[in-house]
Amino acid sequence: MSNTRTIARNTGWYGLENVISSVVTLFTSIAIARTLGPSKMGYIIYVAWISSVVSSLGGIGIPSTTQKYMAEFIGMGDRGTARYIYFQTLYLQIGMATLATVGLLFWVLGDANAGYKLASALVVLSIWPGMVNSISAQANVATEELSTNLPASVISILVFFVAILATVVLKWGVIGVGASILLTRLVDFFVRLFPTLKRILSWETAHVQPEGLRARMISFSCQSVASMVVAMIVWDRSEFFLLKHLSADIRQVAYYSVAFSMAERLLITSSVFGSASGATIFAQYGRDKSRLPEITASTFRYLALTSIPVHVISASLALPALLLLYGNQYTGAAVVVTLAPLLCMPKAFIGPVQSLLQSAERQSYIIVATVLAGVVDIGIAWYLIPIHGAVGACIGSGAAQVTAVGMMWAVGIYLYKVKLPWLQVAKITLSSILASVTAHYIAIHLRPLWAILCGGTASLIVLFTLFYLMRVLEPEDRARFSILTGMLPKPLAAPANKIVSLLIHPNLAGATPTNV
Repeated sequence: MSNTRTIARNTGWYGLENVISSVVTLFTSIAIARTLGPSKMGYIIYVAWISSVVSSLGGIGIPSTTQKYMAEFIGMGDRGTARYIYFQTLYLQIGMATLATVGLLFWVLGDANAGYKLASALVVLSIWPGMVNSISAQANVATEELSTNLPASVISILVFFVAILATVVLKWGVIGVGASILLTRLVDFFVRLFPTLKRILSWETAHVQPEGLRARMISFSCQSVASMVVAMIVWDRSEFFLLKHLSADIRQVAYYSVAFSMAERLLITSSVFGSASGATIFAQYGRDKSRLPEITASTFRYLALTSIPVHVISASLALPALLLLYGNQYTGAAVVVTLAPLLCMPKAFIGPVQSLLQSAERQSYIIVATVLAGVVDIGIAWYLIPIHGAVGACIGSGAAQVTAVGMMWAVGIYLYKVKLPWLQVAKITLSSILASVTAHYIAIHLRPLWAILCGGTASLIVLFTLFYLMRVLEPEDRARFSILTGMLPKPLAAPANKIVSLLIHPNLAGATPTNV
């Protein structure tokens, strides 16, 4: 199967997983926010963030090593060594997860406020299944079969939906939220683990461990952890800590969380496509390294095509969406919710270049870029938060993301001669800005629901018209998008194919497609 079809197929499966997860998570986050209010929600978000940081730290070094090296040896046709890598990293991760969970549990039981102690403990206990589960998840990614991750994700998110619904109806408060998080991660862990074990146990056991493999894996894992430590400052909302200690208003934590939660829903497409292409980049490293720059550039183009319009248009419709979903008690987040879609956008482009550098074991560049971005983040946020609260935190985060992503792409372009389609990016950006302005001037005159419906519809009409006139889509896009639309139900597939066909200028229809 070609790289194009593999990436498109995995984009479809991972996209389905993320759409279901995002819809349910959005609904549950709204229910929690409305039930707890900004003050109570602010504290439980802070505790959940600390646990998430620990879980993320333990879930990146060893699991990323699992994905990178399993994919490399599967790409070379050596499933025996890939099997060996899976079990070795799984055992090591279990030990790491146990130590992390016990250590943080002791801390939270001694430090948490009395009214939040049990809820905090439940959230901390969810670290163990979350960390161990990441090995199986990354092993499935390494096989380039992202559909195998779908059942566990869908079942666990539906369990979370039911648990949060019960929490809201039965008024279980923060304890119900903590229990819901723990239950969800346990379900995800068990439903994902056993099918993964069954598949990998069916692989051949014979393997010859290549010379230097252990040293390479240890080095890669240590670099991944180091990269993650500094990356948490830029990508994992370290601003929560600064908001908690530099702002006298605990509601600012909730405002920042709500704004970025809404904005990060916009990253679904980039996350999906980035993960699908990342799996192929790692496997391609074992097959043929020479094609990596071509795949990376193509991925960048599709990220620009989908992410820039979504983020720019959403900035105009963010305030009506906030009022509609969260109510007037969150009007204090009006400015930050408008800025967040634009300042989150750089994160959409990190996936392919990060995978490119990791596949070549050049994570030192990622670490340096992220360290400098972290300095930018802390410096700006430290200066602005005492005066501007969540808005200052948002600006600091956005500046850091621009710094980190910009430096990584500069390195990738220089080292691997990646040729990015700057002219097309300019066309997409201009079209998106004009569509966003259209949405804004329509939305300001209407109530929230009608502002979103009418403003969004008008912006799409303007966007697609400009895409057509500027010839943004290319002939080969028809074949690539048809793979995705083929996964849709028939009533939706036909209109989707028609839209794609209409957007391709007739003067380009006869051009010869290429295969990436």
